[in-house]
Amino acid sequence: MNVAKRRGVRKAIVALARRLAVHMHRIWSDGTEFRWAKDPLVQPFL
Repeated sequence: MNVAKRRGVRKAIVALARRLAVHMHRIWSDGTEFRWAKDPLVQPFL
């Protein structure tokens, strides 16, 4: 919402699309699987 307030809705949509494209490209290039939800059994190691 910050981009939409500062630059406008159209630029915010493009920024979101670019962000999603970068994430999708990283997943495809790494070959990792997308997790739909966080696994409740796995806890972060502190």
